[in-house]
Amino acid sequence: MISDAGDLRDTVSLVTGGASGLGEAVSSELAARGAHVVLLDPDAATAEELVGRIAATGGSAQAVVADVRDPDQLASAVDLAAARGPLFAVISNAGGWDGLESHYPDVEPADWMAVLDLNLMAPMRLLQVARPAIAEGGAFVHVSSVAGVETTPYASPEYAVAKAGIVRLTTALGDLDQRSGPRVSCVVPGWIALPRARQQLAELDPEDRISAPPLVPVGQVVDEIVRLVVDPSSGGEVVVLDGDERRPIS
Repeated sequence: MISDAGDLRDTVSLVTGGASGLGEAVSSELAARGAHVVLLDPDAATAEELVGRIAATGGSAQAVVADVRDPDQLASAVDLAAARGPLFAVISNAGGWDGLESHYPDVEPADWMAVLDLNLMAPMRLLQVARPAIAEGGAFVHVSSVAGVETTPYASPEYAVAKAGIVRLTTALGDLDQRSGPRVSCVVPGWIALPRARQQLAELDPEDRISAPPLVPVGQVVDEIVRLVVDPSSGGEVVVLDGDERRPIS
C-alpha cells in the first residue's frame, strides 16, 4: 500500500493529541507524506488552525474534537477516519498529567486513576476499537515515555506506571499482525525538545540542569514514529530515544 520511501498517499492516519506538541509535528509529517490526517484533539481552535496550515502546504487533514477517555467519542473518530479511505496508521500520542500538583499516594484515587485512564486505558481502548478498521499491513504506534522504563524515583508514579504498561502492552502484542491485526509498536522518548520542556529545563537549578540528559529533537521522535508506520517488520518494536541514545528494547 505504501512505497519504500514512505509515501502515504491514498491512506488515512489518525493521531490522538494531534493538534499541538509532538502530535502537531507527527500530523504535519504524515500529511506531508500524502496521508489524509484525522487530528483527534480536545482543543478545537488549535486543531482547526493546524488543519488550515496543512492545507496551505498542499496537505489534507481534518479536526475531530474528542476526549480520548470517552469510548463513544473514540469509536466515532475511528469510524470517521475509516470512512475517508484506508486507515493505515493510528498514532496513540495523547497523554500527560496536567493539573495535578500532588501525585500517588498523596491524592485521592479518582485523581491518580484519571492519569491511568488517559495514559493507559484510553490507548488500550483505542487499539481495540481501531483494530478492525485498520487496513491490512497497517500500523498502530504508541507513544510512551522513558518514565516507564526507568528504575529511579519519579514525580508522578501513576504516569510512570501507565507508560510502563504501554511498553509491556506493545511487546505482549508483538505477534498481533501475524494473527489478525495491525503491527503494534512503541516509541519511548525522553524529554522532547518542545517549548514546555525547554522552559522546564531552564527553570532547573544549575546543577540539575547540567546533569540533565540532552533534550531529544522533535524531528528524531517524528522520524522514528514514521519509520514504525512504514516498516512492515516493525510489529512488537519498542525503541527508546533518550538524550543522545537510541536503543531498541524488543
